Amino acid sequence: MADQPTIIRGIDYKSTFPFTQIFRSFRAAVHPSKMILALVAILLIYVGGNVLDVIWPAAPAVQGEIGLYADARERVDSGETFIAKRDAARKEAEAKYRMMMTEAVRYARSKSTTQPGPVPTAEELDREGSFSVIKKYLVAVREKEVADARKDYDDAVRRADETYNAVPNEPRDAKRAAGERRDEAVKSARRARDQRIREVYDQAYDAYQEAKLARGTGLFDAFVNHEVSQLNRIVFAVRDGQWLGRGGVIDRIVGFFTIAPVWAIRYHPIYFTIFFLMFLAVWAIFGGAIARISAVHIARDEKISIRQALRFSTAKFLSFLSAPIIPLIIVALVGLLVSIGGLLTNVPFLGPIVVGGLFFLALIAGFVMTLVILGLAGGFNLMYPTIAVEGSDSFDAISRSFSYLYARPWRLAFYTGVAVLYGGLTYMFIRYFMDLLLMLTHFFGGMLVFGSADSTQPLWSSLWKGPVVAGRLAYEPEYFSLGAGQATGAFLIWVWVHLLAALLGAFAISFYFVANTVIYFLMRKEVDATELDDVYLEQGDEDFAETLPAATVPAGDTPSAAGQQSPPATT
Repeated sequence: MADQPTIIRGIDYKSTFPFTQIFRSFRAAVHPSKMILALVAILLIYVGGNVLDVIWPAAPAVQGEIGLYADARERVDSGETFIAKRDAARKEAEAKYRMMMTEAVRYARSKSTTQPGPVPTAEELDREGSFSVIKKYLVAVREKEVADARKDYDDAVRRADETYNAVPNEPRDAKRAAGERRDEAVKSARRARDQRIREVYDQAYDAYQEAKLARGTGLFDAFVNHEVSQLNRIVFAVRDGQWLGRGGVIDRIVGFFTIAPVWAIRYHPIYFTIFFLMFLAVWAIFGGAIARISAVHIARDEKISIRQALRFSTAKFLSFLSAPIIPLIIVALVGLLVSIGGLLTNVPFLGPIVVGGLFFLALIAGFVMTLVILGLAGGFNLMYPTIAVEGSDSFDAISRSFSYLYARPWRLAFYTGVAVLYGGLTYMFIRYFMDLLLMLTHFFGGMLVFGSADSTQPLWSSLWKGPVVAGRLAYEPEYFSLGAGQATGAFLIWVWVHLLAALLGAFAISFYFVANTVIYFLMRKEVDATELDDVYLEQGDEDFAETLPAATVPAGDTPSAAGQQSPPATT
């Protein structure tokens, strides 16, 4: 009997192409609980970094300092070149700032009724809050020039009226022509006044911005601005399909993790050690909670509450905190042993011989440090998902992440590439969604606003210039163009727009944890043959978990029992 033809009625793409599981990340990432946790994390890091900038006694970063470091990295004498350029830029900025402070104090004392004394030094002005002195000076000069412009306008109107009144009422045509000339003169004077006032406000604003740049940028502000810029460049490179070469996705990712972080630790070690510890503490609590929600969500199509997730992350706080730190401690200790051994080189005659004979030990130590560094760089993304999925500790997170990396490096690289591609595209989708939202809000919100700001510019565009497509959502209001009430309104608009912009960052963080949790499940199945639905559940998770819309479960597959842990990874 002839063989019956086989009819393929369908393909289980998730089993045939496991990487398609990563495409679940977008819908899981925009879940409100994860977005809220990520948003709170962003706000805490932002507040903590700005507070650290305010209280930190060291000099701030010069304008474009990280860019100077990035340019100097390509030179052999990169350290000396960067320091020389940075010091030159700092001296120039300090000189400009000192000049502005001196002008401000002289102006203030020239208006004072008391006997003026000697102009204080830059150090004395810094102790007295010199930046507020500069701001008051710029405002005072601006108001004086605005008053002069208004006075000149009033004088022009008065002269036009006097000329008009001097014309006799008869004949009527002469009087009418004189009236037309007066109206034209008034309109011209009004245009000149408004133009002059706008220029005065613009000059004051530019001087204020120049003073801020000369004053310097907070270290946290400089670091975050550079990293956000790098992240946007990564997304644009994904959008353009440029993966290799200078300016490609891989090059941008390497720059994201090596330019600003290396600059921070190398030139501002104490500040950024404090900041990174604060960052890791926030990351451990809120990132761990997002990873926990993602683990249960991906494995069982259920969700746990924010309270349960935070309870889990705080219970595992030390594990989340120490997982990325332990490899660095190992590298530091091994490196310290090598450094101590290198002291023998200072012993006359025998020292270099002994060091040369035992140099193979230094090479072994270097091999160990290299393995640990590469394991941390490649396996860091799996550490938090390990703890969240297995309910284990930092040592298990390090063991599994290193094991999966070295067992299937190309598989992990492929999954990561898919996640970067998909994440970049979804990030751009949300970004353009926000752009459209803000453009519609700006258009209809200002449609019936007809007033003018104190600078004579249209009020609505002065309160909020609106979004810039493909640019940064963050902006700074031009308070120098506004009155007191208008400035308050501009500030409140700024707060709401920046909260919306922070949601874009919250999505990026949420997607990062969700996608890497999916990758962890896939790598665990590949290396340990553990099913995707096997996840550690606490008693509270099972009792209070809320089931999401049911997903199809293949016959024969059953979810893990509550409280059951997955078997440990094999190494």
